[in-house]
Amino acid sequence: MTDKPLHLHLISDSTGETVHQTARAALAQFSDRDITEHIWTLIRSVPHVDAFENSLRKNPGIVLYSVVDPAIRKEIEDRCRRHAVPSLSILDPLVDLFSSVFGEQKQQRPGAQHQLDRAYFKRMAAVEFAVNHDDGLNMNNVHEADILLVGVSRTSKTPTSMYLANRGYRVANYALVPNVPFPIEYLADKKPFVVGLTTDPKRLIQVRRNRLEHMRDKQNVNYADMDQVAGELREAQRLFARNNWPVLNVSRRSIEETAASIIHLYTQSIETADEDS
Repeated sequence: MTDKPLHLHLISDSTGETVHQTARAALAQFSDRDITEHIWTLIRSVPHVDAFENSLRKNPGIVLYSVVDPAIRKEIEDRCRRHAVPSLSILDPLVDLFSSVFGEQKQQRPGAQHQLDRAYFKRMAAVEFAVNHDDGLNMNNVHEADILLVGVSRTSKTPTSMYLANRGYRVANYALVPNVPFPIEYLADKKPFVVGLTTDPKRLIQVRRNRLEHMRDKQNVNYADMDQVAGELREAQRLFARNNWPVLNVSRRSIEETAASIIHLYTQSIETADEDS
């Protein structure tokens, strides 16, 4: 084992999102390793491969690629062998599995997952919905949402909503304000699926202080006051408990982890409803 930095070359014939996310997921198991990433996107010609090889010659390491054109794939594989560099086509095992199950060959379409298909427009509509229903906006038609996130200020409602929107979910969020009752009347028809977000008071105070410093706001002193914050979180917990809403503590969760938990809860609610119907 070596402690030298590992040069990781990520090659894609499209945006590079797939190969990058796959690499990050695997590297999460080796968090103490020093990694230098070299990202190569839209690699669709031999001159593009030449540019990659020049970098590989200077910085040998590991090559991960997601390329569908057989000729370009062969060029990449040949260059890797030439420099005795290990390489892997990350989607081949999964594509081969689907090919055997469907009984048909894969389509040679670079970036096929980014085509302007029905799923793409669904995601864009969800993003627009999240923007139009951020921070309590347009609560009169919140029944059109799949999910409603509720929590006090600075509990990651907006970024989580946008992340979920990019997964195709129509998400609204509502910021609880001290002494302002939550408009429960908008949820009379039992839709959407509501999740309460909470966090550690000390962490919330720090986040709010950073926000005040960034905004250069010296007037709203109670915003990051311990008693104020603790009181807001208690009232939020009471609201969640009264309505039997599931609650997630976002203190030590990334946006991705919070979103994954919300999707899990949402899917469970749908499956339970199907079983009861």
